[in-house]
Order: sequence, then structure tokens, then C-alpha cells
Amino acid sequence: MIVFGDHKRTRSAQQLREAALAAAAALGDLPAGIERHAAVVDLFVSASELVQGLADAEFDTRGADCNSSTQKLGSEILVELSEEVLRSWQQGFVRSGALDPLLLAKLATIDCSSEIVTGPAEGYALYALYPETYLLAALQSGLDANTCVIGIRGVGLGLAAMVAAALHAPPPVSVRPIGHPFRRHICATPELLGGWRDRAHAKFAIVDEGPGLSGSSFHAVVAWLRRQGIDQERIHLFPSHRGGPGVQASADMQAIWSHCSRHVADFEAAFDGCVAPNLRHWVANLLGKPDVELCEISGGEWRKHISTPPEHWPPVFAGFERRKFMARAGTERWLVKFAGLGGTGQHKLHTARWVHRAGFGTQPAGLCHGFLIERWTDADRLDRTELARDLLVEWLGRYLGWRAAELPTEEAGASLDGLADMTVQNCREALGEGPAEALRGWFARHSSHPFLRRIEIDGRLHPWEFLVRPEGTLLKTDAVDHCRSHDIVGCQDIAWDIAGATVEYELSAAELSRLIQGIEAQMSRAVDHSLVDYMEPCYLAFQLGLWTMAGQSTHGDERVRATRAADRYQTGLSRFIERART
Repeated sequence: MIVFGDHKRTRSAQQLREAALAAAAALGDLPAGIERHAAVVDLFVSASELVQGLADAEFDTRGADCNSSTQKLGSEILVELSEEVLRSWQQGFVRSGALDPLLLAKLATIDCSSEIVTGPAEGYALYALYPETYLLAALQSGLDANTCVIGIRGVGLGLAAMVAAALHAPPPVSVRPIGHPFRRHICATPELLGGWRDRAHAKFAIVDEGPGLSGSSFHAVVAWLRRQGIDQERIHLFPSHRGGPGVQASADMQAIWSHCSRHVADFEAAFDGCVAPNLRHWVANLLGKPDVELCEISGGEWRKHISTPPEHWPPVFAGFERRKFMARAGTERWLVKFAGLGGTGQHKLHTARWVHRAGFGTQPAGLCHGFLIERWTDADRLDRTELARDLLVEWLGRYLGWRAAELPTEEAGASLDGLADMTVQNCREALGEGPAEALRGWFARHSSHPFLRRIEIDGRLHPWEFLVRPEGTLLKTDAVDHCRSHDIVGCQDIAWDIAGATVEYELSAAELSRLIQGIEAQMSRAVDHSLVDYMEPCYLAFQLGLWTMAGQSTHGDERVRATRAADRYQTGLSRFIERART
């Protein structure tokens, strides 16, 4: 099944550099505390994106990785920023003042004459991956300055700078594994390692997030080092978790994972185990409530805190959920959810405030080093409450129309061809070759659309995502970041959400017409009805793939819930194909 996806876009390297310089200059005005520390980390994330993009651009030109003067300067900048993060973290966030002017001078002189391709670093944006954990892992590793640190681009380049800073090692080099996702390899010049191959006692540290389904990126770098004559005993791995590679890992990769030394530290160890205040203190300070208590509710645990009995719980895909906590302060409750480091988190805070002011979402209190804090609202869920259909359609029309009018974006999402390919593939795996070919023919006959007006879609219109307040009005939960998930969909035309509403609430033709009229009234332009038709099978196939994968990743009651959801979308897709054939 096709579910996951990455969305890249071309950007001006010079504009990214100027934005980083402006953020660096603003640090001098911030007082000591978590806000300044978070701003330093955000700057590090932005600079890492720039340096990684420049390295990838050189790779595309040369056809191989090398350690050019631009890449050396970029690595130096990232190490110096990492050293600032290290000092701030070790000193309990008491540092204040501006950054070293020499560091800013280096950043100002890095060659940014080209455009670069960038995309969100999933760990920083989605999976609560904190650079400070790599500082701690390196400090506890037993390695020293006689270590060649190698970052796997993208996010691994910045994380490698963290490891190098903690070890007092030279700035890292980086590589970009290429090829099939499960069988990647390295293409690099022999000079990339410099004199490290001749140092008999040197160690080699490979740094990246992951491993994912196959661990093939780590495997590619280990295999490349072995071809350079480096013994496996000298190779150390710095992944983001202890779980090891997934089901697509080869026997060779499993052997490497068992044999190589690995160094990992988690979020709790990085913050609760040092002199710096932890997440509870961050939340307490932001709320102005000294008696805050935190309870983790990730992976579907939030369902224990709603009124719905377990036999009626909605399904969850734990691997897709953001890390989240419930904060209690006296009689008040707040949702503390990871929203992302760098510009990702800041943008989501802005969206959350905008949605709340418009009357559609919960109240945000602020952002604490990547965690968005929103007021917890106790109310019945729409899937367990009767609501008049005309009120539901009217509210959805206002809400979706507001998003279409107020949340346009240049962020990337899947192309129409990409959505069609996903739909056909998921259909093939679920229903067989005949229905898949019927869908392919249908898409070929319905492929003419002038252009997409991409917006920050909601992307999650399932009834359990809505709260029904006592006065009968709706409130949307989780309304800021499903268009920025680690899936193929991304930002789309409002037609995607219209198709989603049609499927989730089984709208009649008359109800769909009223919904579209309400949306058009809000955004003052016409909805492309043919595009809504195009999106319907895509929505069904995506949800089918999502809940099929969710069921395969769990067991017991959770598997039953996910399988039940997948069966519903499979039935819907079958019915669509039957209608398309007539």
C-alpha cells in the first residue's frame, strides 16, 4: 500500500541564508531561558536545511559526494551552532546574549548563488526528534576527538554536527544514499574521507534519524566504509531510536545492526537527566501554573480521557500520531502536543491561533520548544452524538470554506498523477488487477483540470475528530498539521476535504450541493466539481491504505478497529468502481 510520502520544493538558498541571519541577529534580544534555547535550536534546524540543500545541489552537479570548500564551511557553521546549543543545554538555559560575530560572518559568506531543493525533516517536524538527544548520546558514547563523523543527508548532516561538537571532533562529512529505498548505496569520491583511512585507531560515527523499514541508509554507509578498508569494530551508529530496522531489513542489515556499537538517548534522558528544566517546567512557566502535572497520552492513550467507552473507541495508527501529553493544573486541562522544531512549529502555532480566532478550533496557549499547548475541551464526540444533518452540512461549509479562503499555501503536495498512481496501486493490492485497471481507465478519462489551488487542508474529517459543545455547535480538534504529515497527500485543493466529507458522512447529492454552496460563499470562488469527483477515489484509497497498514502494525482490539475502518473504505472504493463502470 502507498501511504507515506515526502514533499520537496525548490527554494532560494540566498533567501534561506538571509532568514537564518535575521533569526541569528534576533537572538541577542532574547533573555535567558527556554525561549532563547529553543530559538538557537530553531536556527540550527534552519541552517541545517540550508547546508544540506547546498550539499545535495553539489551532488546533483558532480554525480558523487565530495567535501568541497562550501561543504566544509557549512559543516563548520553547524558545529559552531551545535556548540552553542550544547552550552545552553548544559548550563540549564541560563545563557543569554548574541552569537559570536565570527559565526555570523561565516554564515554570511557561504555561497548561496543557486536554488536548492528542500523538504521537511520528518524527525524535527513530526517525531519529536531533538538534537539535544544526540549531544547526550555522543557524550555517553565513550568516543573522543579521534572520530570521523559522517552524517546521512538530509537531517543526519545537522545531527552529525551535534555529535562532532560533543566529541570535540572535526566537522563532519556527509553522504546522500541513493537507489531503491530498501537497497541504497553510496557514490562518493575517494578523497571524502581524507586521511581518516590511515589512522589506525580512529573510529567512525554514522549519524542519522531512523532506521526506517529497511535500515538501508545506515547499511549503505557501513558497506561503503568496509570497502575503504574500515573494520566493522571501528564503526559506531547514532540512530534516533533503539528499535532497530523494520520488516524490510535484509539479513546483512540485521547482522550489521547486531554487530556495530549503537548510541541512543531519548527525550526524557536529555532533559530530565540534566540541570535544564524539563517539559513540565516549560509548560508550567508558559501557563503561569506552578502545579502542573503531565500524563503521556501518545499512541491512542488519549482515548482513556474522553467519555467514549472502549468498545466504541475510534481506531488509531500509533506510528502516525504525534507525541502528546495531558497537562493538569488544578481543575484545568491542556493538550501538550509535539508540533515541530524550527519554522514548522512556529507555523503551526500561527495556524492554531488563526483557527481558534475564527471560532473553529481550541484555544492555543503557546509553543514550548516544539510542543504546542492547547486548552483541553471536555465535550462529546460527533461520532457518539446526534446532530441534525442540516446543521452539520452548514458548519462544514463554513469551516472548509474558511480554510480555502484563509489558508492558501505554496507548500507541496502530491500531484494529481501521483494521487492516481497511489489509488490504482492500493486498489490493486486490496481488490485485484481488474478493479485497478478499471480505475486507471477512469482516471485517464477524468484527467483534465486547469490547476490546483493548494491550501492547508484539514485532512481529517472523521466524526471522532469533532467535538459537539453543549449548545450544539462543533469544534474541530487536531486542525493544524494533517496537511504536513509524513504521508503522500500533503497540501491539496479544497476538493480533497470536500471528497473527505462526502465519504465520511455519506452525503447525498443534495447535501453535497449545499456543502459546496456554503464553501463557495466563504471563499468567493467556484469549486471545481470535476476535481471533487477525481479526489473521491483517491481519498478512499488513501484511507484504505492507511488503516490497512495500521492494522498490520498492531494486534488485538486495535487491529480489529483498524481492520474495520479499512473494510469500510474498501467497500466504498468497490462501490465507486462499480458506479464508474456503468
